[in-house]
Amino acid sequence: MGELLVSKEGLGYLIMYGSQVFNINLVITSVVILAVVAYLMYLVISFIEKKIVQSK
Repeated sequence: MGELLVSKEGLGYLIMYGSQVFNINLVITSVVILAVVAYLMYLVISFIEKKIVQSK
């Protein structure tokens, strides 16, 4: 949340900047990139969790 409000770079900045200048393509692209990164992080955490549970 902090990145969206006060950052000077990054995906949060691009989302805020895109919404201020009415560049919907920039906003949607940034949100899609965030969604893909979040999904990949979920897969990694899920894989690690399965390995930990199996080892017990």
